[in-house]
Amino acid sequence: MGLAWCAVCGGSHDTPQECPGELRATGPERHGWRVSVETPFGIETYGVLVAPTFDVWRARIITYPNVLWTIPGGGLTVKFAGSTPHEAEAHAVQFIDAHVKTRGYGRRETADSPEVSRYNAEALAKAVAAAGPALRKLRAIPVRFGKGSELFTAMTGNLSESGLFVMTIAPFNPGTGLRVLLDLANGPVGLNGQVVWQRPTPVSGRPVGMGIRLISPPGPYREFVIELP
Repeated sequence: MGLAWCAVCGGSHDTPQECPGELRATGPERHGWRVSVETPFGIETYGVLVAPTFDVWRARIITYPNVLWTIPGGGLTVKFAGSTPHEAEAHAVQFIDAHVKTRGYGRRETADSPEVSRYNAEALAKAVAAAGPALRKLRAIPVRFGKGSELFTAMTGNLSESGLFVMTIAPFNPGTGLRVLLDLANGPVGLNGQVVWQRPTPVSGRPVGMGIRLISPPGPYREFVIELP
C-alpha cells in the first residue's frame, strides 16, 4: 500500500511523536466487520478484530480462518488505533477497501457465498425487529452511520423495505436515532432510523451488530430493495 509501518505500534504515522506506543490488548478481542472477495487464489474472507488497549482501541485485520495481516517483515501485526471502537474499525475497513481496489479484487456479496451466508443468516433468525414483517434480503452492502456529523463505516447483513441489520463491533443502544448512508451503485442514499435491538457479542456464529428500523424510507431505497432478487 506504500505506507511506512511503525515497528513499535504496528501502525502508520508521519512522525515518531505520533506513535501511540505498544498497542497491546487490555481486554477481549472481538470479531466485527468482514467481507468476502474474489482473488486469483480463490474466495478469501477478510475481517476486523477490535480490542481495547489502555485508554484507546485497536483494530487488526485477519484473513479467515487464522491469518493475521502483518507489517513488512512480519515482525508485528498491522494495527489501527482509534479513540472509539467504531473509529479503530473504520480505519481498518478503509485499509481493506483500498487493498481490494488496488489489486482489482471483486467483492463477493451474494447470498450463496459461504462466509456471507453464515454472517447474514441472522436475517432469518433474529432481525425481525429491524425489518418488521417485510421480506428481508441477504446483502452485504457498504453503509455509513452515526448520530451526528461523524459517520462510521460498516456493512449490512440484510435489508428490507422497513429496516436493515448493520454488522459493527460496537452497536449503538436500542432507542438511538441514527443517520444512515447506504452506498448503492447510483450513489449514496440517505436514511433515518432508530436502533431497535443490538447484539454486542457473537452468538452461535452470528455477528455483532444492530437492527435498525427505518423512518419513512425514501422511494429510491424501497425500489432498490424490491428489485433485489
